[in-house]
Formats: sequence, C-alpha cells, structure tokens
Amino acid sequence: MDTHQTEQHSCDNSHVVMKSNSKTHTKYWVAALVQMNTEKKVSSILSNLGYHNYVPTQTEIHQWSDRRKRIERIVIPMIIFVLVDKEEENNLRKKTFIYKFISYPGQKEAAVIPHEQIEKLKFMLHNADSAVEFSESVYEIGDEIEIVRGPLKGLYGELCYAEKGKPMIGVYVELLGYSYVNVDMKDIKRRI
Repeated sequence: MDTHQTEQHSCDNSHVVMKSNSKTHTKYWVAALVQMNTEKKVSSILSNLGYHNYVPTQTEIHQWSDRRKRIERIVIPMIIFVLVDKEEENNLRKKTFIYKFISYPGQKEAAVIPHEQIEKLKFMLHNADSAVEFSESVYEIGDEIEIVRGPLKGLYGELCYAEKGKPMIGVYVELLGYSYVNVDMKDIKRRI
C-alpha cells in the first residue's frame, strides 16, 4: 500500500518503482472493470484502502434554461486504473467490487498499462477544450466503415473526414462525387 509521507517515484514506460520506509515495490498500472456507474464510489473505496487509482473524468459545463452546472463526466465507463504490485493485484482480485482486470485476449494476467499512457491521458483530459471521447478502434481516412447503430444502421461507405470525434462517412455516386454525413464514433465499425 502507499504511504504518502515517505514515497519516492521513478518510472520507465510501464512500471513505477516506489520506495517507502526502506522497502522497494515495483508497481504497475492495471485497468479494473467495475459495475456501471460505480467508478467514483469504487475509487473512493480503493483510496481508503490505500491504493493509488485513477478514474478518467472530464469536467463539462451543462447548460439548462435556468442554470449552469459543472459535471465530472466519466470518459471510460466501468474502468478504474489502479497502481499495484503483484501482491496488491492478487488481493484486489478477491474484492467483490472489482469484476476483473482487463487482460489481452487469451491471457489471464492483467495487462500492464504503461505509466506514460496514464500521464498522457491525464494531460489530455485536463487540458482539452472539447469533449474527449474514447474508442477501441482507430480509423484512417479511406477505411471502409459500416454504421451499426441508429437510423442509418446498415449503411456503409468510406471514412472521408473526421473532426472532434465526429467522423464523416461518404457514399460515392458515380460521376458526381460523395454524399456524406457525420456519424458518432460509437455507431461505426470497420467493414471486413
């Protein structure tokens, strides 16, 4: 567990070496899957147990006709990043509020999230002017994509432009060019 008064950090891409009270612990980030809408509650429980953790959130201003309110939006639903060593990871596997640790397909070991990626994510969420969205897929201009949800479900075409998380899918009309429409990243997949 972390002892905040006497810890020192050094890190490479994936591990953080923590020294406290003359003990050295090699800690690494893992992604824990938790129940929907419990991310902040589980984070608080983990903090109370002494685990350093991170829930990716972004502050947004929501405007209603009579008021404005600051909201902390969860960016990656059901995920909490936890900094652990092997013993702590094994202890957390026994906790009922954690469903599992995210691992690579076919693997049982928790996937180690590089420290640098966590820091970049924090920086992005703290400094971005627009909403940060999360997508498992990376698309490139020219990819054949298909809309899998919404009123345009079943439409496929070419990704022709993407701005602020709103990709634009184009359908080519011979000799005339493209007709295109903005779609939500969550509603598309790469066409095989």
